[in-house]
Amino acid sequence: MTNYKIAAEELRDNPGQWKAYESPGSCVILAGPGSGKTKTLTTKMARMLAEDVQRPAGIACITYSTECARELQKRLAKLGVVEGSNVFIGTVHSFSLKNVVAPFARLSDLGLPAEFSVASVGDQERIFTEALKATIGDENPYHYKMRFERYRRTYLDRDSEEFASVDSDIAKLIVDYENRLVAESLVDFDSMILWGLQLIERHEWVRKALKARFPILVVDEYQDLGLSLHRMVLALCQKAGVRLVAVGDPDQSIYGFAGSMPKLLKELAVADWAEPVFLKFNYRCGRRIVAASLTALGEEREYESKVRQQGTIDFYECPEGIAQQAAIITEQIIPTVLKQDKNMCVGKIAVLYGDRNDESVIASAAQNSGIKFVRIDAGAAYRRTPLTRWLEDCAAWCAGGWRKHQPPLSALIKRWLNFNRRAKGDVDRAALRQQLVSFLFGNRDPNQSLRLWLQQVWTSCLDVTLTAEPAMRDEAEAFNGLVQATADGKALADFNIATFSGQGGSPEHLNLITLHSAKGLEFEVVVMMGMDQGKIPRWDASSAEAISEARRLFYVGLTRAKRQVHMTFSGFTENQYGRRFAKGPSVFLTELQDKLAI
Repeated sequence: MTNYKIAAEELRDNPGQWKAYESPGSCVILAGPGSGKTKTLTTKMARMLAEDVQRPAGIACITYSTECARELQKRLAKLGVVEGSNVFIGTVHSFSLKNVVAPFARLSDLGLPAEFSVASVGDQERIFTEALKATIGDENPYHYKMRFERYRRTYLDRDSEEFASVDSDIAKLIVDYENRLVAESLVDFDSMILWGLQLIERHEWVRKALKARFPILVVDEYQDLGLSLHRMVLALCQKAGVRLVAVGDPDQSIYGFAGSMPKLLKELAVADWAEPVFLKFNYRCGRRIVAASLTALGEEREYESKVRQQGTIDFYECPEGIAQQAAIITEQIIPTVLKQDKNMCVGKIAVLYGDRNDESVIASAAQNSGIKFVRIDAGAAYRRTPLTRWLEDCAAWCAGGWRKHQPPLSALIKRWLNFNRRAKGDVDRAALRQQLVSFLFGNRDPNQSLRLWLQQVWTSCLDVTLTAEPAMRDEAEAFNGLVQATADGKALADFNIATFSGQGGSPEHLNLITLHSAKGLEFEVVVMMGMDQGKIPRWDASSAEAISEARRLFYVGLTRAKRQVHMTFSGFTENQYGRRFAKGPSVFLTELQDKLAI
């Protein structure tokens, strides 16, 4: 029996999961936290690949972030599904670039450059500053960037009256910025999607070509992907007949600042061409945590915990402020949790926070307490990109994973080949395989310094790839940032490859994560830090939608926990100048306290 059929047997006793698995056409799976939606999605995708499509056709699987794509790749690899010519697993940006823009842009009438490179973060910042100065004046880019990004992802048609008139200053800034990108033959992440959308919507031949290659489209975290992806889906599915499997949860839509619109998933769920499926069972959270999460959400849902344990929720008032919260977390909560359960380790614990100041305070407290940690936030030592995540996995293999085939060597090779899109023919691809395998087998030493290991991988593999591949321009910048972080006196100066591989998650590292970055993850124990009014919801959250999104963010944090939730608060917040704002604990926290006291 094939892997997916074995996995499918575990879905049979859940009516929602089985309905989704058996659905013969397009379906929309509405899945709450801990509902097993990733297991359902990956098992169904493996089945469709084996039974419903015939090579060379395949399936494209699109998700929100690099982290989500990485998790899907791992889950699918266990079912024997890896990226290749007939399987795409990645973000909507990379899907647009690799499968729409790169092959079809030069054949279209959109006036796009025949050859282009991916703009690095540095390129984007420089061009944005130039465009801002030319259209608005010598202003601080920080004050305009979020407004610019949200407008750009909301009003997609540059020739529409709506785009030009709703905020004319920002519209002019966007046009100037995008013209400057094209003039330099560059494409940024939003342009990848916008160019891809134009090609798909305007050209029937593009839709037909995509359907021939990917007759099935799988979309994970649909609620986060925004209007541009939604329009792509409608064009491909309604006009070209592509089959859709969409998975998401409007209650976990927390990226409104980036253009996500939970209403789009709700609209899709009632479309007459797709079957809706609801997953109501929660296999992650204890019963008390599930009940508390519904209080936090503030809306009725039919979610039901399938976990025997109740779960615990505890609150800690820290009247001295955020430093006291960090001290209690590192000196009281974490040691007590570890002492209570001999099977517990810091890698099963996460500290979640929303404020930039909080991330530095808790990192400092953990360091002072001798707790190793990994940061998934803006303060991390290097950017998490597909390349740096792949390097973490290569380091894990070299540090001893080769003995257990974890991660699988074949998966590392597949991802390496995907970075080398310009390689043509079997001879070139065989040479690339040999190049990587020789490096990996020659560097199997967990104690090798990270700096030396990165120098070796550059010389052996990455030099030519990062220079020759235009799509890897931003990855080259991310790699350089990683190398710089290993210099004397920098955050990774003393790292060996075993320590570096732990940055992808390990039993020895406490997880320090922003609330926004925590979505899709799960831990035995979650500590929610800084649960004060003014932080969640933020002090500037005045609209009903802003408050609702903050409530959803609180809900997401709470539902990351399997067994224990610990919340710390002080009843006040402080700005960067030390000014105190005593607004009390978060209204979401007090609602929860009141409910639990009944």
